Amino acid sequence: MATPALDPPALLLDTNMLWNQGLTPRLTELVVAGRLRVYIPTLVHAERIRQIAQQYGERYAVETVRQFVLDARFDLLPFTIEQAEGIADVWRSIFGGGVDEAYWRRHRFDIFLCAVAHVTGYTLASDDTGAHFDLLNRRIRTNEIESWILNLP
Repeated sequence: MATPALDPPALLLDTNMLWNQGLTPRLTELVVAGRLRVYIPTLVHAERIRQIAQQYGERYAVETVRQFVLDARFDLLPFTIEQAEGIADVWRSIFGGGVDEAYWRRHRFDIFLCAVAHVTGYTLASDDTGAHFDLLNRRIRTNEIESWILNLP
């Protein structure tokens, strides 16, 4: 079953997309123009906070990450019960394909993101790989994002 198009389209950003400093201003322009909604799942926000804290040590301030999100005009997407239950759907879909508990331990973060994208119908922007991404109808990678942007309504 095809997922209906969203107006304006919604994009979920994986952590690797947040490191792409050239992408953020372009996405912000589209958000301000009303052509795109950009969401950062709460787990991605938590991972970004951890990365910044690790990188800057005692000079770290959570306000820096919060300000980045505000300045970019992105929205934090809270984790819902429906999304939590979607993790089971994603896991059931890939479990029969030869994946096991070790696969879960290696990819649980990305399985979470796939579940959020699956439940919301939003496009997931991620460069990661794995069988769990095969479930998604809407996914783009860094090398595809510019052409995806050009095709926005």
